[in-house]
Amino acid sequence: MNRILKFIAVLLAAVVLLGVIAAALLPRFIDPNQYRDEITQLVYDQSGLKVSINGPIGWSIFPWVGLSLEDVSVEGANSFQLAQLGSAGVSVKLIPLLSKRIEMQTLELKGLELTLVKNTKGKGNWQVSAPKPLEKQAPRGQEPSPAPTPESETTSSPLKLDIASVNVSGLLISYDDQESKQKYIIDQASLTTGAIRNQQPFDFELKAHITIPDLVLNSLISGEMTFNLEAGRYDIQNLKVTATPDVDKGESLSIVGNVQYQQTPMLVKGNLGVAEFNLANLLNQIKVQLPPMADPKALSKLSFDSHFSTDGESLAADKLQLQLDSFSLDGNFRMNSIDRGDMQFSFTGNDLNLDNYLPPATEDAEASDEEQPADSDSKQLPSGKEHPLIPEEMLRGLDLDGSMKLASLTVAKFIFEQPSVDIKAAQGKQEVKIGSRFYQGTIDMTSNLDVRQSGNPKMAASAELKNISLEALSKPIPDLASLQGDVNAGMKVHTQGQYASVLTRNLNGNIEFKIDKGVFTDANFDKMVCEGVAKVRKKELRATDWGSSTEFTDLSGTFVIKNGVASNDNLIAALAYMNLKGDGYVNLVDRQLDYHMGLNIRGEEAPDSDPACQINKEYVNVTWPVRCHGDLGDLKCGIDVKRLTETIAEIAENRLKKKIEDKVQGPVKDLLKGFFK
Repeated sequence: MNRILKFIAVLLAAVVLLGVIAAALLPRFIDPNQYRDEITQLVYDQSGLKVSINGPIGWSIFPWVGLSLEDVSVEGANSFQLAQLGSAGVSVKLIPLLSKRIEMQTLELKGLELTLVKNTKGKGNWQVSAPKPLEKQAPRGQEPSPAPTPESETTSSPLKLDIASVNVSGLLISYDDQESKQKYIIDQASLTTGAIRNQQPFDFELKAHITIPDLVLNSLISGEMTFNLEAGRYDIQNLKVTATPDVDKGESLSIVGNVQYQQTPMLVKGNLGVAEFNLANLLNQIKVQLPPMADPKALSKLSFDSHFSTDGESLAADKLQLQLDSFSLDGNFRMNSIDRGDMQFSFTGNDLNLDNYLPPATEDAEASDEEQPADSDSKQLPSGKEHPLIPEEMLRGLDLDGSMKLASLTVAKFIFEQPSVDIKAAQGKQEVKIGSRFYQGTIDMTSNLDVRQSGNPKMAASAELKNISLEALSKPIPDLASLQGDVNAGMKVHTQGQYASVLTRNLNGNIEFKIDKGVFTDANFDKMVCEGVAKVRKKELRATDWGSSTEFTDLSGTFVIKNGVASNDNLIAALAYMNLKGDGYVNLVDRQLDYHMGLNIRGEEAPDSDPACQINKEYVNVTWPVRCHGDLGDLKCGIDVKRLTETIAEIAENRLKKKIEDKVQGPVKDLLKGFFK
């Protein structure tokens, strides 16, 4: 028995010794360079690419299966050079391969150049076809070997990697699109890693110099990766993707975060964000011209952060944070179906001043509005300088349900306190609800947009304003400086069309308003009335200090809007000693106003004791007309001479009637007295 065991042991030792000797001697006696033609033919048969190995081929068998190549070139379609390789080398341990374990020394790749060209017909030089292989018939009586089934593949144990490091340097990729006449170059590229082992973290770093039309960038991708091949899980920590313009003191845009990927069932989750950077500087460095802004420091700080997860069918971001200068926004976002594109979101933010990002105000700014024909046909195209205002195609496909709340919002000098917006959109219809505190009062507004009919979107809006202070509102609207009081108003309007002028011409609806405890600060209607009375009496006013305001206890009215013209015939105001009535129109298309106001004296004399405007009973309840007219930005107000003439005629007629009555009343009275005696 002992002799048998010794024999087996000696036999095994001899086999191992012979294997080692063979592995050591084979590379000496077999030169792989003799097989260049066979290698290039094999590559051509499998891919259609023509490979030329111009440098030496080195190889080893034991204990490492190694291969090295130098000076390799590849031709693509039409004999264009597709690739050039300086050198490549890889060594894998032989014995671990038997148990599907890959133990590899440093994988090196140097001087790889890829030259990709797409011709004017849209075909790339990499698009080649392998020659059709000859069909091989199986011997008689022998069935072809069945293809491996997915079950057999999944039951096999996965590979286990153990790579000392990867080192790729001198990588150059150029892409020439002759169809669009655009060229892209990635050069000075390199990839380095630490030891790559299953379930053990390793560092990686990829650098590249990128040239695209009108832009040159330096890029960097780095992080720490851990993977589990058996479980199909991959984890990247401290990920950093940076792009920096290749200029002096280039502004870097960096995406940072952590990402986890699970293969089965698919799940991607993690946190990704954009590190703070100066957006204005970056845009300037990549030659994107920004318009001048009111705040010279606008767009100087921008950052973003998110926590997300997706299974390929849905997407959820339970944390979204945006920081733009001093404005911050927090919220969440969800898509139940990525294919369907439905979105739900909720955001809250602090103070946002949009005026900082608008062009600075200038005194010489002039309006560029042009006169448009008064045609209410919503499909008629106006001047070529106008552009469609509503992106119908985008809005038609929206599926939204979201809300946003801010501490304050400043737009065109208007300050909205605690504004909130609720948006719903589906099947081509959108509804937006807006609420806000506004200059000591409140605003509630609902707008609807219907883009189901192409080229003719329809809009409707309703709003309610409560207790808005005109005095406070006059700060952003200086034209209101002549009015004080609290405004309560309601509005229901609708229009249709794609252009600003068409929308204005098609505007219809009504507006109701009421101003309590009001004051006309720039108009003294008492003076206007006295001037009218004095003119009738042909007297000169003695008083000079009339003041510049008129108080009224109530002001209300209704404007009916038809095709862009707002008309009113029921303006009523109760002044201290007079009533004010008004009628007229505001043409929003031509930006013209023509409004008449009538002052009616309730007492026997005007408020002031100026003798020139002392009136008797015949002037009580007579309406004294005032007119405001002209461009909306340049109104002129004063006595309405035309209506004043009618008033004077009415007074003269009443005076004549009274004289006749007095002449008749005397004899009649005497007759009646005698009769009753």
